[in-house]
Amino acid sequence: MVKSSVLATTAFLLITAQSSGFCQTLPVLGGQASETKSQNAQGLSIQQAIQNALTQNPMMQQSQAMIDQAQGAIQEASGNRLPQLDLSFGGMASNNALNVFGMKLNQGQATFNDFGVEQYLAQSGFLSGAPTPEALAAANSTPPDSLNHPGWHHNFQTSLKLSVPIYNGGKISGMKAQAEALLRAAQSGDRAAKQQLILQVVTAYAGIDAAHAFVKVTQQAVEAAKSYRDLSNKMYLQGVVSKSDLLKSEVNLGDIRLRHQQALDQLANAKDALRIVMGVPRNQQFEINELIRINKLSGTLEEARNLALRNNPQILAMDQQIDAARSGVSSARSVYKPHVNLMAQQDWNSENLGIKNDSYTVGAVLNWKILDFGARSGQVDRAVAGLNATQSKQQMAINTLMSQVGETWRAAQLAEYRLELKKLAISQSEEATRLEKLRYAQGISTMTNLLQTQAELDKSRAEFVQAQYELILQRATLLLTTGQLEPDAISATPLTTQSSLPDARRSAHAQPAVLSVSKVPQ
Repeated sequence: MVKSSVLATTAFLLITAQSSGFCQTLPVLGGQASETKSQNAQGLSIQQAIQNALTQNPMMQQSQAMIDQAQGAIQEASGNRLPQLDLSFGGMASNNALNVFGMKLNQGQATFNDFGVEQYLAQSGFLSGAPTPEALAAANSTPPDSLNHPGWHHNFQTSLKLSVPIYNGGKISGMKAQAEALLRAAQSGDRAAKQQLILQVVTAYAGIDAAHAFVKVTQQAVEAAKSYRDLSNKMYLQGVVSKSDLLKSEVNLGDIRLRHQQALDQLANAKDALRIVMGVPRNQQFEINELIRINKLSGTLEEARNLALRNNPQILAMDQQIDAARSGVSSARSVYKPHVNLMAQQDWNSENLGIKNDSYTVGAVLNWKILDFGARSGQVDRAVAGLNATQSKQQMAINTLMSQVGETWRAAQLAEYRLELKKLAISQSEEATRLEKLRYAQGISTMTNLLQTQAELDKSRAEFVQAQYELILQRATLLLTTGQLEPDAISATPLTTQSSLPDARRSAHAQPAVLSVSKVPQ
């Protein structure tokens, strides 16, 4: 005979969570049973949890950094349209003839003797009397030493330059429009990140509630197992059943207690998951004190899809990325147009440190590249290809979104139906367990049959908890896909201490339990 049908079915409390994705929300982190209740724990509402996450989770810091980057790009593009004033200072020493002569000119120190006049006059004979034709010819062909070999000279130059952009083929305007579109995309991305984070908070918060409910379910199973053990022992002493029934009930009790400890650990893991999402220290104690309620999305599936197309922040961000790519194409095409800039510069040159011998320069520059053997066309083609890639990426995202909306819409409908069905199943299982216990007490049933009916009850309770969790999760996900998952879309009611019971009578072994948000029927 099977050792105990309850053993396998009670494991459903955790197996169900794994098969349905529950454990993905509540990773195994090795929590302790003491996490279920803390004397210093503070009550935590869903809105407080959301606010903590939005202000402390690194995801939002990363999103804000992207907005700051986009704002910096706008400031950079706007600054490029305004005049620029540059101040520079430099020192130079040289014995190069051209450089030395230029330094002296800038410093106002150039003399006739820098051209070798004294050498010429002495060689030609002007200084000693009347020059002869032969002396003049020799002087005319002699290189001037003072000009060709001036020796070392140094210069300190201070410059103040004003540059005024007049027309750059639309490049700066395109860069600014691109930066503004990227800012809007970053803001939509920030909204998408906030909604993703809210979904994580809702998932973790509801996960704690479900974990609490699993603890209650396993506690009920422990109480039932104790009553079966006591009943088997009593009937064994009376000689009504064999010792194997007593052994089965004792093994069953030990296994159920193990499942209960696993549920307690799962609750600790659930709290750790919410701590991570909120970005709070691991040792911070809290207790959830609200029941999450998310209203059913009104309208048809097609209306929900249209709403997602209009309002989903990720799709809106891609719209703005496309605008940025178009502006990038416009900016790239500016290379085919002329660029006109004005400049004005004042220089000071001195052999010593200081501001002396000022000079002025003004001018206008027209640059127009006529031929580059394909370099410009390659730049434009690259920008156009980037635009096409962004448009294709958006279309794929829209197709995926439409599929997600349909899938989540149907999953939410199914979760709502499953919740009602599991509630009915609990009532029926409770009645079946009560009747089977009476049959066993009368000696007309076996412990195996009794444990089987209890296993069905435990399974129904676990499935009810999971159905509640799935309904919250699917409705929240549907709001996310339609771009409506904002804090004000999450309502809550205070946590009650006692849930209402189904119409069926209580099981003889079931004990009243304080229930959390999940409100598991007993």
